[in-house]
Amino acid sequence: MTAMQAPQELHDLAFRYALAVDTLDPDMLARIFTHDGAVCGFGENPIEFRGSEGLARMISQVGTSFQKTMHNVFNQTFETGADGVMVGQTTCIASHILPGDDWTLLDMAIRYHNQYRHEDGAWKFAERRLEVVWVETRPVQKFNAAMMNSDLEEFR
Repeated sequence: MTAMQAPQELHDLAFRYALAVDTLDPDMLARIFTHDGAVCGFGENPIEFRGSEGLARMISQVGTSFQKTMHNVFNQTFETGADGVMVGQTTCIASHILPGDDWTLLDMAIRYHNQYRHEDGAWKFAERRLEVVWVETRPVQKFNAAMMNSDLEEFR
């Protein structure tokens, strides 16, 4: 594998993926994947969502499983393999609010193993293999306007 300085377009794919999932937008998600692109599990993770129909099913499952999500993208690396295939890894903390009146946050430390392909004049994900490294749950508060008082008393 040969490390490379990737064009911004490749970096932006991870950000657009996060936005599409967090806003529950299956059309946006489909646009950043190749026509046969997939989100699959890595290791013990059994998921597989392939093609635009599969990606739409993934968005639907996110919408029914969680009240809200926020994917925070961190490190990204890109390499060209000996076979010429563009690959990379992206790390992320994906925050999910579980269903219920008492807000519980489920954070997943994720490492995406990506394959990229140029299609229709743009770089796209051909495949994202989602490795969940660890999870954490904890109670959180729903935001309300009183929290913005100048004394921040609401946070004490």
